[in-house]
Amino acid sequence: MQPRRILILDDHPLFADGLALILSTMVENIETTIASDALEALTDKAALLEYDLVLIDLHMPRFTGFGFLTAVQTQNLPIDVAVISGSERLSDVEKAIRLGAKGFIPKDSNSQEMVNAVEDLLENKRYLPIQFDGKVDWVLPPLKKPIKANPLTKRQTQVLELMSDGMQNKQIAVVLGVSVSSIKGHVELLFKHLNVNNRTACVKAAHDAKLIS
Repeated sequence: MQPRRILILDDHPLFADGLALILSTMVENIETTIASDALEALTDKAALLEYDLVLIDLHMPRFTGFGFLTAVQTQNLPIDVAVISGSERLSDVEKAIRLGAKGFIPKDSNSQEMVNAVEDLLENKRYLPIQFDGKVDWVLPPLKKPIKANPLTKRQTQVLELMSDGMQNKQIAVVLGVSVSSIKGHVELLFKHLNVNNRTACVKAAHDAKLIS
């Protein structure tokens, strides 16, 4: 039987090594890989698709877990992703679920809780810790959008939203699965449309005009 493959994306080596050791010891028939750069992982989709489960930290310096989830959702990549995070804010849990996360595992979970969560996820079940029982709906409505008609294209709106998350052109290109030159073209059109000359002013103008939430 082929081992089930798990990718751990976390920029804290001590935690990632500890988690890999726990899972390798306590979960049968698995193979773990550790990586610290979610952006780099996304650039090799063929390798990424070989994993049965990706466990990703939300808050990494170069490319966040939210960015990774957005890329998987936008590009319809057939990958099961669960968040493993030091944050236990309800808003973070809900955002992760909206972006397609199959589970949310707090980093302060004990080893048996970690194992139970991963075993459920590998069995194609969803997982939330007991403290979120009754607080999170797996079928969450989309985030409210402004009522005002949006004159931008769907792609321009996506670029704006990712810019508002602090992403640069290369990161946005990876998330949307397009070339950097294509993103540059969209950004130039957005600057022209909103009559601005930098990214900060562009995002502010878009929020003021209620083009993004």
